[in-house]
Amino acid sequence: MTSDTIELVERVRRRLSEHENPCAISGPVPEAAISAAEEALDVTFPPSYRTFLRTFGGITIPAHLGIVHDFIGVVPPNGHEPEEAAVNDVVRRTLAARVERKLGDHLVVVGMGAQSQEWFCLDVSRPTPAGEYPVLMFDARDNA
Repeated sequence: MTSDTIELVERVRRRLSEHENPCAISGPVPEAAISAAEEALDVTFPPSYRTFLRTFGGITIPAHLGIVHDFIGVVPPNGHEPEEAAVNDVVRRTLAARVERKLGDHLVVVGMGAQSQEWFCLDVSRPTPAGEYPVLMFDARDNA
């Protein structure tokens, strides 16, 4: 994630706020929580996603404003997370999808689409030389 991307997110956040369409940014996640999430999912996150987590933690925009409206992050365990935080956690969301929808172990849910049950997933089975992964759309309605 480049400084241009970070500035773009900030511009979008400001603009949405001006038009009464708030953008929720959950806040930076500590490295220990990121490592724990990787361990729980038995994956290594790509550098861009790790930077996203350290910078923003997670982002939610109004569903009618984008193809992806929920950029899922890591919710560090603290013993009393609100229920909405639990659904915005990459570990909980991915593990639930693996059980409920037979999501492959090579997929990690990192985004929710504007249409019901559209999940955007990192395919950790296909790393690039830079350690990044392609993002695939998984349609939970069809398990495909």
